[in-house]
Amino acid sequence: MFAVQVCAQAQPPAPPPVPTYRIVGPDGKITFSDRKPTDPQVRTRELGQTVTAPLLAPASAPFDLHPATALPPAARPVGGDAPPVDVSGKPFPPGLPEAVLDVLMHQFFVQMMVETCARLRPALTDRYQAGVRNWRDRNAEILAKSNRISFTRFTGEQRDVLRATSRARLAPLMPPADAQPADKMLWCDRMSTDLVRHQFELVGDMRVAPILYFEAP
Repeated sequence: MFAVQVCAQAQPPAPPPVPTYRIVGPDGKITFSDRKPTDPQVRTRELGQTVTAPLLAPASAPFDLHPATALPPAARPVGGDAPPVDVSGKPFPPGLPEAVLDVLMHQFFVQMMVETCARLRPALTDRYQAGVRNWRDRNAEILAKSNRISFTRFTGEQRDVLRATSRARLAPLMPPADAQPADKMLWCDRMSTDLVRHQFELVGDMRVAPILYFEAP
């Protein structure tokens, strides 16, 4: 009996199963292999593993702060076979991450605008700040609901992605750091005037429709 137990204990553990990789080449041809390729030109996925798509689809055009008059087509982020999920593990409704990003970008823009322009023209700081306050009042309902969704349905990591993406996509809309002061002042005059004329409103922007239609479970 003792010998049997020793033999049983001496048996090595079963080797782990060999993974199988699904490989899509540059020409679209699909092959399978037990070795993970190192060629960056091919897309690889280990079979049996669920790969979640990124939170956001890559930007295809410069961002426009003016309201969209039509609902843009929902672009599912590429790179995974499962949609991104919220803090509870449920897939996001179509377009919701992009809608929250849209609101966040507007918030960041008006804040960066007033900070940039107030540094250039301190005497007009009150005017710039009043324009931002009025913008927030006009769009208060959408801002509040978007912020609530962001902090209840998104993970901390996802919120970091939204903030980083917002700043990256807004960078081309801001005056270059090496621009002449006169050019920056012209930019401030144009942006602050557009803000007062309701050119950057969230109300009526069809891109935020998924926020308005979203009902928390």
